[in-house]
Amino acid sequence: MQVLGIWDGHDAGIAWWRDGTYVCCLNEERISRNKRQAGFPAMALETLISSQGLVPEEIDIIAVPGRYGRLPFRIANGKYRAQSNGQNPLSLASTLVRNLDSGISNTQGLRAIESRLGLARLRSRLSAYDFQAPLISVRHHEAHAHTAACSPDREPLIVTMDGYGDGECGQLAPWTTRAAALHSPHDSLALVYGAVTHLLGFNEGDEGKVMGLAAHGDANRYQAIFDRLLQPGGCQVNLADENTRNVLRQARREDVAAALQSRVEYLAQRWIRSVRDQETALAVSGGLFANVVLNGKLQGQFEHLYVFPNMGDGGLCVGAVEAIVEEHKFPRVPFLGPIWSDLEISAALAQSGVHYRESADPELELAETILGGGIAARWYGRSAFGPRALGHRSILIRADRPDLAITLNRNLGREEFMPFAPIRRHGRGSPTMTVVYDADGELKQGAPVAVHVDGTCRTQIVERDIDPGLWRLLEAVENRGLPALINTSFNRHGEPIVESPRDAIRTFQASRFDRMQLGAFIVDRTAS
Repeated sequence: MQVLGIWDGHDAGIAWWRDGTYVCCLNEERISRNKRQAGFPAMALETLISSQGLVPEEIDIIAVPGRYGRLPFRIANGKYRAQSNGQNPLSLASTLVRNLDSGISNTQGLRAIESRLGLARLRSRLSAYDFQAPLISVRHHEAHAHTAACSPDREPLIVTMDGYGDGECGQLAPWTTRAAALHSPHDSLALVYGAVTHLLGFNEGDEGKVMGLAAHGDANRYQAIFDRLLQPGGCQVNLADENTRNVLRQARREDVAAALQSRVEYLAQRWIRSVRDQETALAVSGGLFANVVLNGKLQGQFEHLYVFPNMGDGGLCVGAVEAIVEEHKFPRVPFLGPIWSDLEISAALAQSGVHYRESADPELELAETILGGGIAARWYGRSAFGPRALGHRSILIRADRPDLAITLNRNLGREEFMPFAPIRRHGRGSPTMTVVYDADGELKQGAPVAVHVDGTCRTQIVERDIDPGLWRLLEAVENRGLPALINTSFNRHGEPIVESPRDAIRTFQASRFDRMQLGAFIVDRTAS
């Protein structure tokens, strides 16, 4: 049996499931090179067909997340794909789109007609690729809930929270008798977070920057405003009136971020407590749980916490598949990107004009570069499915040299206030970097650049059996006195994480790192 999950909203993506395992999962942005790419994932689909072995006629079911409100976007797919990654959630157009989605989703007769027409439009587009399988739609938050159900814990409390979809912005596991929902847009913490993100001068999708800023601010200065804007009975998504927005625009943005983060943490935890029974494990999905600081607070309230690695809408394609197959066997660390052959890697190197060489142990060569104070990039194997690089598409530097962090920020066009994350072989952390923890003494002393101003860090723990090469690299630097390295995504500011060998070479040349591992090959800056 083969199932294909296709999500054609923002953060579009494809998940291909065959006989109990995922063959490939890929977000459109990785191929289009447009961050958070929206619309029909044509380039990702073509990649799977042309080079990964997907045969359209062999697919048995096409699972489609998002049941209502999709028709307008499918009709205007060209414009939807071309939109910039910076939509203003406070604009009249954004408000109308939200209200349209909510209105359609909550009007029974209208939503049935709109859903059929929307699926017909998608079916027509897929027929161009010779897909013949039936399309089955899955409600937005049901798809999110099925990704959370991939938790290794038995019978966890499953919670989803995000901007909105199918008339909801949050849900308790829909297949239980305790089903509960938050209705959008008035209950959406994520929409308010996005609106404030835009108000502070950032783009849609930059909520992580506001989260990083929050640790630098004083929440008390504007707490009263956010207590009024975000209440258990409803949120003012448009941030009340123009006077309130002006106050927030003119305020010190660190203090605004701190007050927002504090209120969102309080309300999210409050709702989760209200639906909790006797569960000792919590499993979450949805865009709000990209907030790793919130996840850190939740971690302290349950014995176990599982955050689906691609928790935002980019993971909906997997959720739709899971809703069909109900196996919930998503891999713990999801290196599920396309397979790039040695021939493709060497061809990209040859065409680029860089000088390269094959290495018997590229990870140890990277370790020497890092120990010497250089900036090293690692491109290895299949990419991770989700917003984190996890060592396969990473930039690595020493975590005890603030000057290197300044240089790296400058090379990448990265904001200086954003925290760097450590990568190590032991200690408290997550293999998918989805939770922050209080930094231990070893990190504070030996890797201070990896510790945020609030004393926390978002640590990736590497396991030997999952990535023996990276384990060996970390062992080499640890033997020389470094308890951890800085690990940040291999991309320039405003771009998605690199996917192909060509992406990696282009970014390496533009950013002027000292050394890059590209599979079994090494490229040095001095030789390029």
